[in-house]
Amino acid sequence: MRKRPTLMRRFLRQTDGISAVEFSIVAPIFIIFMLWFFDVSYSLYVKNSFHHAVGTVARGVYLDPATAEAEIKEDMDEWIEKFGEEVITTITTETVGEIDYRVIDAKMTYTYKTPPFSGKSITLEAKGRAPILTYQL
Repeated sequence: MRKRPTLMRRFLRQTDGISAVEFSIVAPIFIIFMLWFFDVSYSLYVKNSFHHAVGTVARGVYLDPATAEAEIKEDMDEWIEKFGEEVITTITTETVGEIDYRVIDAKMTYTYKTPPFSGKSITLEAKGRAPILTYQL
């Protein structure tokens, strides 16, 4: 006479729905990893855009050395406003050799939005230099 398998043995031999169980274990981890990857990628995009903005503003100062500090700060804010972050811009003059330079030093805080770094922030810094040249016609 054959023994009937016990309830536990029948349960362990069942394979119906195992894919759904595996997916429910793996999916949350995969989704969090994807969101984290997008957040890190976006932070790199913000960093590159920030450096590009400082370089562009420095080129503008090179083309028009008489640009006022308020205009430079306004240009920086205009470039960065799409990221919704506050930019701290300092403008100084330094002399290297016999040439004077306007140095644009900008800082911005970027805050991560997804786990595992959600709420943590990094400070992005960029520096641009433009020679102060006077032309005689």
